[in-house]
Amino acid sequence: MTQIPPGVLDFARLNTFPLDQELPPGYCSRIFRHNDRILKFPFQGEEQTTGFHAAYQLEQIGGPKIYAGHEPTGSLIMEFIPSGTSLATSGQPDEPTFIQLARQMQNLSTEHCLSLESYYQYLPDFGKDLLATTTNPVFLHGDLHHSNILLDERTNEFRPIDPKGLVGDAAFECVAFLRNPIDTLPLRDDLFEFTVGRIERLSQALTLDPALIAAWTYIDRAFDEDLEPSSPWRKVIPTFERVYNYFKEK
Repeated sequence: MTQIPPGVLDFARLNTFPLDQELPPGYCSRIFRHNDRILKFPFQGEEQTTGFHAAYQLEQIGGPKIYAGHEPTGSLIMEFIPSGTSLATSGQPDEPTFIQLARQMQNLSTEHCLSLESYYQYLPDFGKDLLATTTNPVFLHGDLHHSNILLDERTNEFRPIDPKGLVGDAAFECVAFLRNPIDTLPLRDDLFEFTVGRIERLSQALTLDPALIAAWTYIDRAFDEDLEPSSPWRKVIPTFERVYNYFKEK
């Protein structure tokens, strides 16, 4: 378990936030709750840097209200969203909610955001071409998947959390959504047809080039290449390549 840095301890004390009730950790953060507030401190990744600033942007479109922040550690004290339900487990159609949020993201400020060029240290040549031809870079949550969209039980509205804070091609916002729900997507027998249909619907609703969505989704598959051979996610890599080639040839 990652140690709590002294700066986070001082930040918690200054804001009268006892660190005695820890919630299940995220991939990059530890999270504590006190009454109707949470304290989140990231220990790796973009949530520790650009994600800190992006959280303030997200507040404008339904993200958690922020009460205090500590930029040196990326720590935030925020509103606790009462919910045990993510978009994946809500039983509601997921595409309309994602589309609504993705549209709203594009209007947020890109100040302090990390460029896709910096986010991806290694890109194939066609990925560099995508960067070079991006004409209208926009704010990107960067990780807008089902588990980062929570249903607020008080209002019955979906709310986004945990942004990375990126800037670049609007088509990139679809990537995390298309790779989820992570527990069930790799098990689908119709993964190719399902993914093609999703991309076609998202591209139409968001006025995006489906070939760009497919290309960014294929590029992002590199994160899966070090998986165990038995991992069901191994199935996703060749399928996303097939989807990319399908749209490239249309």
